[in-house]
Amino acid sequence: MARVALVQQDYAKAAEYANEVKSQFSLMSQTQYKAGFNDYSNPEWMWGVTIQEDQSDYFGNFHAYMSRNYNSSQIRTAPKVMNTNLYNAFPTTDVRTQVVDPTGKHISLGLPSNYSLFAYTSQKFLAQSTSSSLGDVPFMRVAEMYLIEAEALYKLGKETESKAVLATLEKARDTDFTGFTTSGDAYYQQILLNRRIELWGEGFRFFDLKRLGQKLDRTGANHNATVINNVYTIEPTDLKWQWLIPIAEINSNPLCEQNPS
Repeated sequence: MARVALVQQDYAKAAEYANEVKSQFSLMSQTQYKAGFNDYSNPEWMWGVTIQEDQSDYFGNFHAYMSRNYNSSQIRTAPKVMNTNLYNAFPTTDVRTQVVDPTGKHISLGLPSNYSLFAYTSQKFLAQSTSSSLGDVPFMRVAEMYLIEAEALYKLGKETESKAVLATLEKARDTDFTGFTTSGDAYYQQILLNRRIELWGEGFRFFDLKRLGQKLDRTGANHNATVINNVYTIEPTDLKWQWLIPIAEINSNPLCEQNPS
């Protein structure tokens, strides 16, 4: 309900519902944050799925695609990399940067020699081992509720209250955090940056850009021009943001019309 209210810009309800949830869960420790996001017993997880060993989908599992250590062609050749502009927006004392390796070597994981190494790859997600893609998957965490409430309160003109909420999350992620030094829109951008780094890899960025009417902007970061086909920006009005209705559905349903352009 908090998620929906935020999208609807019903900020009073978004703040109310998010606040109601927060008291029922605790934020994870920094040690738990670096443990691989693969255990549904994490105290911060509100909703997730636990993968049973005899029901593994092997290469179809989430961690077979998003982890840094499972031995799949996707992970060996195309590990997930964090945008350097996002990484550089937070200090190295923030645990959310500590799961990203600027060298890409991930020495602690002991990656086999056939793994491609790229700078700023993330090990936020870890599979059970290089030979097992098992790992539980988070769908909703209480950290998101802190972010929703902070954003909603700001939109309601309650910046002081918003900062108090977001500071609780920040202190949990960075023991050196002392407070916010910005206000107004500059502070609001801090909320959005915290959403990006806190929820990185969990499926939020595409929808956040859509709900905020913001463009995709990859300029000045660590993107490979060939890999992204030289597409560095996509304006919010671009039709690329819309999923087309499959032609097979249109052909089989005479009452179905394609999305308006």
